[in-house]
Amino acid sequence: MVLSILENRIHNIRLQIHQPDGTVHRVGENGPLINWHLHTHNALPSILKHPEVNLGSSYVRGEWDIDTRLLADLVQALVPKRARPRRLPTRWLQNLRAGLPHSHKPDPLPHWQDTSVWISRRCLGDTLFHGCSLYNEPGMSLEQAQRTRCRSLLARLQIQPGQQILDLNAGWGTLALYLAEQAGVQVTAMVRTLEQLRYARSEARRRGLETSAHFRLGSFHQCRGRFDRILGTGFVEHFSESACPALFQHLDELLQDDGFVWLQVTGRSKDIALSNRWYQKQLPSRHSLPLLSNLTSAVQTSVLRPLCVEDQTGQRLQDLDNQARRFCRHRSAIQQRFGEHHTRHWEFRLASQATAMRWGQLSQYELLLGNTRSACPSFDQTLQAPADSLPADITRQIPGLARPT
Repeated sequence: MVLSILENRIHNIRLQIHQPDGTVHRVGENGPLINWHLHTHNALPSILKHPEVNLGSSYVRGEWDIDTRLLADLVQALVPKRARPRRLPTRWLQNLRAGLPHSHKPDPLPHWQDTSVWISRRCLGDTLFHGCSLYNEPGMSLEQAQRTRCRSLLARLQIQPGQQILDLNAGWGTLALYLAEQAGVQVTAMVRTLEQLRYARSEARRRGLETSAHFRLGSFHQCRGRFDRILGTGFVEHFSESACPALFQHLDELLQDDGFVWLQVTGRSKDIALSNRWYQKQLPSRHSLPLLSNLTSAVQTSVLRPLCVEDQTGQRLQDLDNQARRFCRHRSAIQQRFGEHHTRHWEFRLASQATAMRWGQLSQYELLLGNTRSACPSFDQTLQAPADSLPADITRQIPGLARPT
């Protein structure tokens, strides 16, 4: 019965299922062959009952194994593409749960990019750039694409010596240090963890940039003064959509009259729910994947205005594929250093994010915002996505990007 359900569900892979008692079952006729080793007898029935949750949770618990290079293929085969409708609890039940001592949702496991410079160097390379890279030529390596992004950003934002730059999510400090070194600007950079702070400050000292690259741990609400350019990679996702109008209002208060705000945002281009509920639960909150049309509406409640919106999903997918391959290559060392639970969690999260992007449930966007005196900078047309490639719900929200009739 279980195997027949599985047979009807998979189409693009072949499974060779190794049961705990040594029996082997083969399912599927096309696609890559995956040897799926189950360690408990109830793992498969539980997964098939709710694959959108149980596939990830059972893997993290160590109930099954496969060649981790094929992990994304298994996720795409078993997790449904459309989110199953869920009955929301009534208001009185929500209030009851909120009052229970065990109702507090535990904090999700920190992302590996925020956890350790050691693992980040193995998965991101020596450049340690944590944003979306730019692959503008075939066959580019991850490091080449990261350097291309930094050079492109320097030209696109017309950054000049002596300007004041605010980096809202600096990560390991790669972009902040690059701009301070190459453009001669003053950079204030916010980081999330103490390890990021220690590493970025030590790199600034090593490269003689202590007086031009200033790293801080804390909220951007603590920032004072005015900045010529404000950068934010993976920053907006940490705010609820209801808080975005106030967020953009504060960004406008920090921006010089002719400045730019550059944002890289992972979000939804349509009102589509994530079908992989395990991945959804790992995000800081249910607001962590904003609907982009809501973001552009929030922008227009402030003085800021959209100057450019680009779909960078294809670029981000190449990043995720490169990171997953490097994670797999160093998996043994990562497991020895961080334990099997963390290792499994991180690699399943990578596979889940890439799958959601391939299915169109997630998109990667680059937004360039300005105020009333900001002149739209010139762009390299070979790197710019045409307006026709953007979703209709977004082009309707942005003046000047309406589709031709």
